[in-house]
Amino acid sequence: TWVTLNDYEAQLMQDRTGLAPEELAQRVEALIVTKGAQGSLIYANGIRHEIPPAKPTAVLDPTGCGDAYRAGLIYGLLEEFDWPTIGRIASLMGAIKVETFGTQNHSFTLHAFKERYRESFGCELPDRI
Repeated sequence: TWVTLNDYEAQLMQDRTGLAPEELAQRVEALIVTKGAQGSLIYANGIRHEIPPAKPTAVLDPTGCGDAYRAGLIYGLLEEFDWPTIGRIASLMGAIKVETFGTQNHSFTLHAFKERYRESFGCELPDRI
């Protein structure tokens, strides 16, 4: 249903299949391509959403950032947010993770997450959470 790749994996997919991201996206509900500090792209419903990166306060350990990003994606999908909001939640989850050593040692409060979201993206996180 959904395909999530980092930029390296997306290039391999394109090389192996001969399909550009837009073509691959036509075969799934959504194609998500993460680009590290350059943000991510979400292709869904014929639209390419450019998701800006959330800036970490420090870059301590990238291990687990992809998993944190995907956790944000899953949460956003379960809450039925729109794709730009889902991508921003995922982006912020990755930024929070990179600020902490270890794969699952990061933590935050809902209030702190909402504040970081507003600071990072210049808009409020919808009230559903």
